[in-house]
Amino acid sequence: MKSTVPSILFVWLALFAFGESQSFAQPLDSEAVNAPQVIPTKAVTSTSGAELEAAVSQANLLSQAFRDAANRVIPATVKVETTLRSDDSPMNRMFPYLENSPRRRMIPSEGLGTGVIIDPKGTVLTNNHVVEDAKDIRVLLSDGREYKVTDRKTDKESDLALLTINPEEALPSAKFADSDTIDVGDWVVAVGNPFNFESTVSVGIISARWRTIGDVQRGDFLQTDAAINPGNSGGPLLNLHGEVVGINTAIVSQTGSNSGVGFAIASNTAHWVADQLATKGNVARAYLGVGIEMVDAKRAASVGTKPREGVYVNSVREKTPAKDAGVKANDIILTFDGRNVNSPTQLQSTVERSDLEKEHEITVYRDKEIIKLPIKVAILPKSLLASGSILGEQPAFHRDVLGLLVITLNNSEQYSYESSEGVVVIDVTRGSLAANAGIEKRMLITKVNDKPVKNTDEYIAARKESSLENGITFHIESEEDGHQEITIKRDKKGVSDDKKDKKSDEEKSTEKQ
Repeated sequence: MKSTVPSILFVWLALFAFGESQSFAQPLDSEAVNAPQVIPTKAVTSTSGAELEAAVSQANLLSQAFRDAANRVIPATVKVETTLRSDDSPMNRMFPYLENSPRRRMIPSEGLGTGVIIDPKGTVLTNNHVVEDAKDIRVLLSDGREYKVTDRKTDKESDLALLTINPEEALPSAKFADSDTIDVGDWVVAVGNPFNFESTVSVGIISARWRTIGDVQRGDFLQTDAAINPGNSGGPLLNLHGEVVGINTAIVSQTGSNSGVGFAIASNTAHWVADQLATKGNVARAYLGVGIEMVDAKRAASVGTKPREGVYVNSVREKTPAKDAGVKANDIILTFDGRNVNSPTQLQSTVERSDLEKEHEITVYRDKEIIKLPIKVAILPKSLLASGSILGEQPAFHRDVLGLLVITLNNSEQYSYESSEGVVVIDVTRGSLAANAGIEKRMLITKVNDKPVKNTDEYIAARKESSLENGITFHIESEEDGHQEITIKRDKKGVSDDKKDKKSDEEKSTEKQ
């Protein structure tokens, strides 16, 4: 279908084209601007019947592509209903006086999500958050058949879960596409059960790739503007061939409904995790043992590379594959097994799926030289995975719901702060609460709500004790602007931010004079 897209776009433009265009390149004098405008009655030309018919035919071809893609997968798309016993059930919220009653935990709550059958024998892939706290899980097919889930295997780090049902006969199943072949601007189709409306189809494009979100530590996400709403979680995102390119997982919204920013776990990651869960019952991830960050313009200028070309290594942990291979701090990793890596998420995703038994090769840029290093990866230790690290590095990374990715300050020469302790902001999600409040990369956070934070563990603990309703105040040090405080708070109108410069005693003394 790709070959027809340019002609389709051309036809769409033709449908709205004007017969005569007016040039506005000439400067306008005031009299001409203020004079009554006369619009020619023949400014718009009509489209001939043949042209209109051709345009409709082209548009129908695109509609047919959407329809075919959806019809291939709707039979394999299921509704996932859960029953759980939860303190957060609707009844408990309506009757708070039951808080200390033994019956409080016995009130069932219903949950709803979507899943996709990936094996005709009865294997369903969905999101972990759809089934995580479920006591009972039911799978409903589009033809009305219903099955009770007999087994589930979950991977919290990627927010994926594998469910097993026992059908009497082979079920329709979906095929995975290679998500590495999909690109920004490609058409996609989302299928799911938003707000309990079964087999709902929406279309859009891929808006971005290699995204990270919230507390999903091990996921690389496709961003899409296809409508995704509550109930879509776990459903398939398709290409125009009806193949799964992603598993719909999350949205960014101030209302709780679609706002044109949705995220789907890329199919290559989803397929790999599903295979691991099916064969081993858990996910064994490979790692390097490095601390990494994006190569921004400032970093690129200092080392003589291009921005967003490769991944910057800010630390190497002892007794790790990276250390044994000769990777050094301040290296820029350009490729892994011949594949270009231009973001921390891309490197993480590539490495963690790599063969544990095979020797690999990484290419690094060091002191204006290109160096190739053989490396054998190892299984990521559970202790490092639990710490929230990205590639098993120490100090550990942590990304929170505000959109901040932070790492413990390692006191290397790459930073020039007055303080010697804190967490460094190495990435800020575009459009996030933190970004809107003015927090930027390379800022050092020393306190959260007056509580000192020396490392990521203390930062996480301090953040857990804080809330947007009461306001979260970050004490920040910048290499260029000195000390300041930034407060992010959710009020009745949404989220507000307040910034205050914190001047030193010497500066205050100077002002008084």
